[in-house]
Amino acid sequence: MRFSTRTLAATVLLAGQSFAFYTPNNQRLTTSPPSTKLQAIPDAIPSLDSISTSLQNFASSVPTSTDQLAELAKNGVHLSSPDQLSSALNELGPLLLSSPWHVAAVALFSSGALLTAFLNSPDDYSDSPYVPGSDTYDPEKAAEFYSQRPWMVVKRILRLASLTSAFNTGLIFDWLVLGKLLKDEEYTALRKNEPRRAKEALELCTKLGPTFIKLGQALSIRTDIVPELYALELRQLQDAVPPFSSEEAREVLKKELGVRDLNQIFSSLSDEPVASASIGQVYRGTLKDGTDVAVKVQRPGILGEIALDLHVLRLLTPIQTQLQNAANGLKTDQGDIDQGIALVDEWGRGFVAETDYRLEAENTIQFEAAMRKRALDAVCAPSVVENLVRDKVLVTEWVEGTRLDRDASPDVPRLCGVAINAYLTMLLDTGVLHCDPHPGNLLRTTDGKLCILDWGMTLAVPDDLQYALLEFIAHINTEDYDSIP
Repeated sequence: MRFSTRTLAATVLLAGQSFAFYTPNNQRLTTSPPSTKLQAIPDAIPSLDSISTSLQNFASSVPTSTDQLAELAKNGVHLSSPDQLSSALNELGPLLLSSPWHVAAVALFSSGALLTAFLNSPDDYSDSPYVPGSDTYDPEKAAEFYSQRPWMVVKRILRLASLTSAFNTGLIFDWLVLGKLLKDEEYTALRKNEPRRAKEALELCTKLGPTFIKLGQALSIRTDIVPELYALELRQLQDAVPPFSSEEAREVLKKELGVRDLNQIFSSLSDEPVASASIGQVYRGTLKDGTDVAVKVQRPGILGEIALDLHVLRLLTPIQTQLQNAANGLKTDQGDIDQGIALVDEWGRGFVAETDYRLEAENTIQFEAAMRKRALDAVCAPSVVENLVRDKVLVTEWVEGTRLDRDASPDVPRLCGVAINAYLTMLLDTGVLHCDPHPGNLLRTTDGKLCILDWGMTLAVPDDLQYALLEFIAHINTEDYDSIP
C-alpha cells in the first residue's frame, strides 16, 4: 500500500514539531516563516466553533504536491504554541490511523521524538525521601517515595542506558568478540583502546551527574580496581567538575544568608567558582572585616538527585552482579546480590551525609581542635566562620596552598608522612576518620603545613574496633603472627 502525499506531509510535520516543542531546557526551536504558511491558530483558548474552523483551515493547508513538500522541507514550519500542535493532532489523527501502514509510519516518525522529549524534559529534584545527615539515609523510605513517582525512575534508567550504551557496547565488543571469541588471551584490542575509553569514561561521569562524578572520584585513586589510564583520567574530577550557574549560586547564598544583597556580608566575591565538586562549588570572597574566605555553595536539588540515583543503583545491582559473575564464569547466589546492595547502601550513607553542611562544619572544627590538643601542628583544617554556616552554605577562611600531588617543594615527602600520621591518629585515637582523601583535598600550605579539606564524608570508628586494630598492629610489630585473629 502506498502512502498518500498528504499523510506523509502531515507525519513529517508533526514529528518535526514534537522535537520543536520538547527540546532541552524547554527552549522552543523556531524557523523563519515559510513561503507556504499554515493557517494560524489563535494562542488564546477558542470557542468550539472557532476550534472547528481552525482545524478545517489547518487540514486544508497541509501541502499535498511534491513542490510544496520540498518547500516545506527546505523552510520548515512554525506552530506558535502547544495548543496548535494538539489541534493539529486531533484533525489529522483519523487520517494517519486509517490503515496499519499509516500507523507504522506514525510510530516510526514519532517514537524517537517522543522518547527524546521524555528524556529531555525538565527534572524536579526539589523533594527527596530523606533529609541530609549521617544517619538519615533510608532505602525503604526511598522505595516508598519513588513507588509514587515511577516515571522518575523509568526516565532515569532510560537516560542512563542511552548515555552509556555506546561505551558499554564498545567495551563488550573489545572484550567478548575481539578477545574471548577470537581467543586473544592478551586482549590486545581492549588494551589498545584503553586511552580512548578512559577519556570516554571521564566524559560519561560528567554527563551522568553528581552521583557518578563522586563514584569516579573514588575510583580515581583505586588502581587496584580500575586500569591506571582510567584512574589518571578520572582524577580530573577531583577539582574540575562542571559547575552550575553562578546566578543560581548567588540566589542560594541570598536565601540561606537571609539578605537581599550579598554586599551586606561580602566586600568582594568572585564572579565564577574557583573550584567545583560533585556536591557544591567554591567561590573566593572577602568579608566586611577583611577576612579572606572560601564560600562553599551546594548544588540546587542535589539531595533529590542523589536519592534517585541511589534508588536506581539498588534496583540495577542484582542485574549488574549477575552479569559480572557470568563474565567471570561464576554462579550468582543471593549472598552476592545482598553484598552488592549493602555496598550501595554503605556508600549512600556517606554520600547523603556529605550534603549536610552543618555536619561538615562540625567535623572540621573538631578535627582542628583534636590536632591542636595533641600538638600535631604540622596538619590543619580550614577555620570555619561559624556565624555563616547554613544548610546549603559553608564559609571558611581561605587557605593559600597547592595540591600535595602537584607541589614540587622538597618537603612534600615529609608532608606525606604527616598525612599518614594524621590518618592513623584519626583511626586509632580521635575516632573520626576523614573518608575523602583524594589529592584534591590535600594541600601544602605556603607555610609548609598539610591542610585537609572537605570534611563532609567521615566515618565514626568505635572503641572496640580501635582496640582490635591496635592489637593487630602490636602482633605484627612483635611478629606474633599466631595470635592474630
